[in-house]
Amino acid sequence: MIRCPEGHFYDSAKHQTCPWCGVAAQGQAEAVEGKTQPLRPVEHAPAAAASVRAPEYGATKALHREPSGLSPVVGWLVCVEGPDRGQDYRIHMEKNFIGRSPAMDISIVNDDSISRDKHATITYDPKKHVFWLLPGESSGLVYLNDTLVNTPMELKSDDVIEMGKSKLVLVPFASEKFQWQ
Repeated sequence: MIRCPEGHFYDSAKHQTCPWCGVAAQGQAEAVEGKTQPLRPVEHAPAAAASVRAPEYGATKALHREPSGLSPVVGWLVCVEGPDRGQDYRIHMEKNFIGRSPAMDISIVNDDSISRDKHATITYDPKKHVFWLLPGESSGLVYLNDTLVNTPMELKSDDVIEMGKSKLVLVPFASEKFQWQ
């Protein structure tokens, strides 16, 4: 995993530039004539330049992503209890996978009782303006307001999600009153 100048983490084996903002990581290596050389520091490219990249053949494209490849924030999770107390996490449209791994959309790094990959999923449905909490693919449990999540459960403002040692509160932004479309 590497970090772009804007602070996003991404897998350089899968992406040549940051999938969130289209900027290459500073100091990322580039192969030139069989030798690996560091790249020059990269300044943030405008969104229009990032959208000029050629799409991957057969790549799945989200319905509600902006043309620049960015997915606007639709809400936040705020950690109110646990090792990352005070930390906030952006929620984007459609599915957001939660886990400890930096590859997850919402990465809760310091809680070692949260599964590395897909402990839970938060989904924002842009057609109905509803947030959903789904159990993950791991063995770890997820609770919504002290109720075990076994099936998708609708989330409301200020709901408390508990996983591992962490408690997270939902702060929605997108709703029927405000929409990105």
